[in-house]
Amino acid sequence: MRMSQYYLTLMILAVGGLFATATLGIRGSSLHLTLGLFTACLVVLLHSLVILFSLISSRLLREAHENCGLAPEFLKRSNHFFRERGGFFLALAGSFSIVAAGVLGYGERAFGLSSEVHLLAGLAAMCVTVVAIPVELRALSRSEALLDEAKEYLDREDERRAERGQAPAGSDHRPYRDSPLAVACFVALAPLLIYLYQALIVWRGDFGRVSLHPWLEVCALGLVLALVAARKQRRPERNGSKG
Repeated sequence: MRMSQYYLTLMILAVGGLFATATLGIRGSSLHLTLGLFTACLVVLLHSLVILFSLISSRLLREAHENCGLAPEFLKRSNHFFRERGGFFLALAGSFSIVAAGVLGYGERAFGLSSEVHLLAGLAAMCVTVVAIPVELRALSRSEALLDEAKEYLDREDERRAERGQAPAGSDHRPYRDSPLAVACFVALAPLLIYLYQALIVWRGDFGRVSLHPWLEVCALGLVLALVAARKQRRPERNGSKG
């Protein structure tokens, strides 16, 4: 299943959710905020999918150029989505606008804002998403076609190398992996960020309403893993200095 097909599925759900949320909001239904939260997540996922796929496609083509002999012309074409800027900024605007509309949904209670502010923000977010959809679809189709073309190019090069008795290009390449220390630091910091988000954003600074568990335990585990990984990194350095 191609990425554009995933995008079309998300698009149908997101657009349907936007119109359903707007209808429930105008009618004053109690389901408006619940459906709106779910729809906001879908819209953010929709726009993020395009940005991430464009980034990953560019990275794959760069790796293929540096390690497998892919022609440099593919790199120039791969940055079209970001060089054009319109699609990239539309995707960002679509994500941020729907998040802002969701935050303003609670504005009447938290910030003393009128419901019309949330209504206008929600309609603006809908418009941005609807305008961004055809641009994002073209960007996805362009990236998919470029990856297909690059695959055919590399397959032809591998066939030529096989005829000369050579191994496929890039067969000796070792992909980069995050160090155990970096992974351990992420495990230690991520629970802290989740805890602060719940305390500062969800409960607006009322730390008494947020439990430290299981975030404290996960953070402690990450610190232990970080200490172990740091010690393992120092051992080869010490052995090398002795030699």
